[in-house]
Amino acid sequence: MKVYDRERQDWADGRREHDLRTDRDLDLPRQRRVVQRGGMVLAAVGMCFGVWAFGWKDEPEPPPPPTASEQEQQQPGTEPSDTGPDPSDTATVAGAALPDGYEEVRDEEEFRIAVPADWTPKHSASQYGISVVNYSSPDGLRRLQIFQVKEFGPYDSLVIAQEEATKLDGYERIELGPLEGASDAAAEHEYRASEIAGESDSGTVRHVIDRRFRAADDNRYALVAYGPDNQDSAERELIDTAAAWFCPPAMTCPAPDGS
Repeated sequence: MKVYDRERQDWADGRREHDLRTDRDLDLPRQRRVVQRGGMVLAAVGMCFGVWAFGWKDEPEPPPPPTASEQEQQQPGTEPSDTGPDPSDTATVAGAALPDGYEEVRDEEEFRIAVPADWTPKHSASQYGISVVNYSSPDGLRRLQIFQVKEFGPYDSLVIAQEEATKLDGYERIELGPLEGASDAAAEHEYRASEIAGESDSGTVRHVIDRRFRAADDNRYALVAYGPDNQDSAERELIDTAAAWFCPPAMTCPAPDGS
C-alpha cells in the first residue's frame, strides 16, 4: 500500500516508507546536533555584537579645547597679542619719551605733535588737505613742516618730491627709500642743498629730512625737518620725535611714552 510522505511531498509504498522512516530516525540525532551547534554559533555572534555595541555607545567624547588660561599654562613662554595702536601708524614709536626742551602740542589744524617748547607755528593755505604748518626756531635756522600728502603711496610721493629737489642748487642725496620694517607705510628722503624752495638764500648748506607716512586715519602726511648741515643729529631728533608723537586731526591717540 502506498502512503503519502509529507516531508518529501511524494507517495511511497509501505516498504519504501519503512526505509524512509528508518533513514529519518537515524538522521534525527545528527540534525539535532546541527541545530544545537547553529544555535551556539548564533548566541556567540549575538554576544560579540552586544559587547561591541555597548562599547561603541559608551565611547568617551573628545575632550573640549583648552581655555585661554590653560593655553597660557601649557605655553608659559607665550605673551598676549599686542592690542595697541594700528601697526600701520608708523609715525608712532612705542616707548618714546620727549627729549629735554620739547613739548606736546595740539595744533589748530587739530593734529598732535611734539616740537621744541619755544618754537612758533605759521599756517599757510594748501592745495590739498590740511593747511601747511611750519614750526620754526626763534633764530629761524631750523624748521619743521607738516602737510597732508595727496599721493597714495608715501614712497611714490617722495620720488616725485625728489625729482623737484634735484633742481635745487647744491643738491646731494643722502638716502631715499622705505623705512626699515615699515613696508610701504613710510619712506624717507634725506639730502643736502645750498638753497631751499620758499626760503631766502642763507649762504649755508641745509640738511633736510623728508618723511612721508600713512597715519592712523589712513591718510598720508609729510614731516620735513630743515636745519644747518653741521647739525645733522639735531634734525634726526626733530623728525623722530615729531613722528613719534604725531596724531592725525580729530583723532585720539595714546602717548608713545605710555602716559
